[in-house]
Amino acid sequence: MVGAVMAAILLGKGASMPFIGGDISEIPEVEASGGQFRASGTTKDPLKILKESGWNAVRLRVWNEPKDGYCDMAHTLAMAKRIKAAGLKLMIDFHYSDSWADPAKQNKPAAWAKLDFEQLKSAIRDFSKTTVQALVAQGTPPDVVQPGNEVTNGMLWPDGQLHINTDGWAKFMELTKAAIAGIREGAGAAKPKIMIHIDQGGNNSVSRYWFENYFKRGGEADILGLSYYPFWHGTLDELRANLAFLANTYRKDILIAETAYPHTGWNDQTHKVDEDAVPIPQFKATPEGQAGYLRELRKIGENVPGNRGIGILWWAPTWIARPGHAGGWNRFTLFDPESGEALPGIRALAGGG
Repeated sequence: MVGAVMAAILLGKGASMPFIGGDISEIPEVEASGGQFRASGTTKDPLKILKESGWNAVRLRVWNEPKDGYCDMAHTLAMAKRIKAAGLKLMIDFHYSDSWADPAKQNKPAAWAKLDFEQLKSAIRDFSKTTVQALVAQGTPPDVVQPGNEVTNGMLWPDGQLHINTDGWAKFMELTKAAIAGIREGAGAAKPKIMIHIDQGGNNSVSRYWFENYFKRGGEADILGLSYYPFWHGTLDELRANLAFLANTYRKDILIAETAYPHTGWNDQTHKVDEDAVPIPQFKATPEGQAGYLRELRKIGENVPGNRGIGILWWAPTWIARPGHAGGWNRFTLFDPESGEALPGIRALAGGG
């Protein structure tokens, strides 16, 4: 029996994952526009629905000075109180931008646009420190913090931009280290885990290149975060192999930091709803197909070697439209985009039926 247990641990079999949830940053905006969330027909606080469905963690993106006000300091602090009150772990995702930051764009906040490099390092350190410090001060310390979102091509362009010929790494590392120093200073004794987040979850060549360069330059990470969208980032088998490689190479915990799959398919050629318009044929674009995808993804996470797979985050599970309107993430939410009813994928992600 002892041998069987040890073998299971080494293989990652039956691993419990402490970060099962999603990035629910859009909830204040959805609620302000009249959107409501339901479980079995009953309107409820969406955080309560997620917790009751077995989720244990959620993530918030943080923007510096967003035009519409959402995802700023005030909304982050207010949501953090709701998250902790619901009994969920809090993850913070600094974009270091006034809007979306991802591999295609890493625009500086307007307030930092004219800073020289030394001033930019001070700004990212101070902003990170101030934000985390405010969260700790109100009794909602973050459990995980990301210094940058999908930083495959760097951040705070052009200063911290990375190029395929390895140019840019020196400044990117200085900025990242400054951000992490600020996070540590702001957190004090709370000591959140630091997650470094890139995309290309099923692409081993990119992952290998990126983390090799990051760590050989003194990079710090408690968690390796990877986005995996099956319509962009390879097959499930490629994801499985890449996670195994990273776990065996770096002996770090690994999180699928973003994923999504449609519950409703759309055929761009026929311009009609089509449940076969999917990246993985075995999982149709239906609520049950979406749940099936999540069950399979969970198996992959549970079986990362060495129990290194620590979680899966769905991107924008709650980004539904307000009643009677299209919009939001629409076909990829984990709630029906019109009725607000919880879909079966919510429980599937948590290991339920």
